[in-house]
Amino acid sequence: MHRTGGASVESGVVAVSRPHQERPDDPVPSAGPPAAALAVVTGSPLPALLLALPSEQIVAASPVAAHLLSPDGGPVVGRLLEDFTVDEPTGALELLWAGRLDGYEARRRVLHTGTPVPVTVWVRVVHGRVDRRYALALLLPDPALGGGTVQRPEGLRAEAVVGSTDAHLIVDRISADVAALLDHDPGDVIGLSLFRLVHPDDAAAVLRAVGHGADSGLGASLAVRVQLVGSGVQRCQLVLLPMVPVPSVAFALLDEESASDASVSALGMRQALWQFDQGLRSATASRLAARNRTVPGLSRLSGRELEIVTRLMEGDRVPAIAESLFLSPSTVRNHLSAVFRKLRVRSQQELICLLRGTDDPAIRP
Repeated sequence: MHRTGGASVESGVVAVSRPHQERPDDPVPSAGPPAAALAVVTGSPLPALLLALPSEQIVAASPVAAHLLSPDGGPVVGRLLEDFTVDEPTGALELLWAGRLDGYEARRRVLHTGTPVPVTVWVRVVHGRVDRRYALALLLPDPALGGGTVQRPEGLRAEAVVGSTDAHLIVDRISADVAALLDHDPGDVIGLSLFRLVHPDDAAAVLRAVGHGADSGLGASLAVRVQLVGSGVQRCQLVLLPMVPVPSVAFALLDEESASDASVSALGMRQALWQFDQGLRSATASRLAARNRTVPGLSRLSGRELEIVTRLMEGDRVPAIAESLFLSPSTVRNHLSAVFRKLRVRSQQELICLLRGTDDPAIRP
């Protein structure tokens, strides 16, 4: 590697060089990363990294992530994530390192074949409550840069309960599958404060995460215990995305009990990684759906149905939706049939007209 001006050049990859601020435990902690995390991230079809904290040194990279950061095949592992970006960090890493967040969203630009490419980076600690030496990172670029089709491993499920709040943080929409998580119907939850969904000891952490989103315009995630009167306590990952008006949020809840052994079990680690990915997708779908608050029956949809509807609204057809959600086309069509019944429409065209608030029959499904 040689340096020229303010940049370094290595195997055709240009990386902007910035002074590195020393932090505790730089570089990689001496104890080493969990073996399960190394194996799962390295073999993952998702654009995933394993980072040492707080330096954000890359200790493992999936093939898709490595190609995104270094399309010419130059080394990625052992370098800092900052070496591949051309803008400044958001400052949320300090909140994660201090234990105020378990995960955060950052919008960065990475150099891909010499061109800055916008990428949404989501970072989440491997151990949410105890050990914060390592974090998972998902890089969500333009799909054209992400490589081939990604297939969800057999037997792994990561369904999410999704919803949104108004500007007073009162839940105004929640998906029908909340009944399976909390043994309560959506009608029992709508109208409650977001803080009524979580254990009292976790309310302050949720408030900090909401405040972070209101200040930065970026999302955050944290581990919480979810409980309503008459239901058991569920350990979940809560993903929050800020909306307008501030401080309203879209959110996704994923049951994390099955991924509680992520540090020592390859299966638990894979589940945690896929849950992380699904949580981000679901929360994004929930934020888009919040624009249609006046559509009757929207709260009767499950998180999966809502995600399919959102992608349909963005112009995707059934084969593309099936591919992106790791489902078969027939499964997507079955979900759409359920949506038609719940919203009392007869076709994709009528559904899109309903959600867009138009009677134009010329809109293509």
